Amino acid sequence: MQLKYLTDYKLSGRKVMLRVDFNVPLKDGHIVNEERIDRSLPTIQHILNEGASLIIVSHLGRPEETNEVQKEFSLKPIALSLEKKLKMPVDLKRDLSSIKQSSEDLLMLENIRFFKGEKSNDSNLAKDLAGLCDIFVMDAFATAHRAHASTTAILDFVDQACAGLLIKQELQALDRIDNAEKPIVIVLGGAKISTKLPLINALLDKVDHLILGGGIANTCIAAQGLEIGKSLIESSLVSEVKSLINEDNVILPSRVLVAENKEAEAREVDIDSLTKNDAIFDVSPTFIHSLQKIFNEAATIVWNGPMGLFEQDQFSLGTQAVANLIARSEAYSIIGGGDTISAASMSGVLDSINYISTAGGALLEYLAGKSLPALAALQKKALERVDNGA
Repeated sequence: MQLKYLTDYKLSGRKVMLRVDFNVPLKDGHIVNEERIDRSLPTIQHILNEGASLIIVSHLGRPEETNEVQKEFSLKPIALSLEKKLKMPVDLKRDLSSIKQSSEDLLMLENIRFFKGEKSNDSNLAKDLAGLCDIFVMDAFATAHRAHASTTAILDFVDQACAGLLIKQELQALDRIDNAEKPIVIVLGGAKISTKLPLINALLDKVDHLILGGGIANTCIAAQGLEIGKSLIESSLVSEVKSLINEDNVILPSRVLVAENKEAEAREVDIDSLTKNDAIFDVSPTFIHSLQKIFNEAATIVWNGPMGLFEQDQFSLGTQAVANLIARSEAYSIIGGGDTISAASMSGVLDSINYISTAGGALLEYLAGKSLPALAALQKKALERVDNGA
């Protein structure tokens, strides 16, 4: 992929807009895991060290686009964290006009998803954003699969644009997966199969083993005609996943952890032993450990998505078992996605993972060979510069 990178530009005296992904997990207004912030620091420090003024743009969660600040989705905790890490003030601005009027060297715009038109890739919002900078730097790989105003449309209105240091690092790591040594094992969890089913189907021919957990597995278990009680599933997709569960390289849980509700004590049962009052909240660690030979023999492992409700101790065991098997494996390992990073951190295995991607959905789409809108727009911009002799 032909892209222009941050290091290709002289930045001194210029206004730089940096799109990052600071969509970090919060609890009671405090950041639970700062991995995505830390991974953006090299790009931020490079821009500041080069003598540019910097405007940081990010989203957080899924607020309503009202053009008004919604406290629970404010970037204030992230701004405070950045101030400590950079040892300098980070002025959080509520709107574009206050950005335009400021002469400070380091600004952060409030959650871009507060702004009407962000998720619809609106050209008017994109044009307004572009008017604030001399050069746009895209470094939010985790959002590269979303065609949003601050990741994609903006590239139609800026004179110069490039990828940041994090995207360069991400693509170098994923290029290794493109030529990955076999056997390849992919572990997929998370709540919804609807967002991942096309990717799962695209990955089937590329991997030796595809291990499913979480709500994804629940829907597949329902497709087997088994009682799933009150478990989280996507009923509309049950018939669609029937062909998936018959694939030889797809592995579904044979034992799970259930309870009547998420506050109740967990019980371990076979998947054909659920009652109507049971709900699956985790994959059994016994089942995960039964796959030890697969993990031991793997040459490449990719993990995205927890196996259950890992935030609660009694339903974190399946996720911990996956994390530990990956950590002990000699395979080249990549994990990706905010929840996956948090789960690996809680399991104490981050230092044993070969590469930690900031992306979840974008990671899977890239591995499946899908075009990522933001990267495609960056590539188009780079080719335009070549055509113009720049």
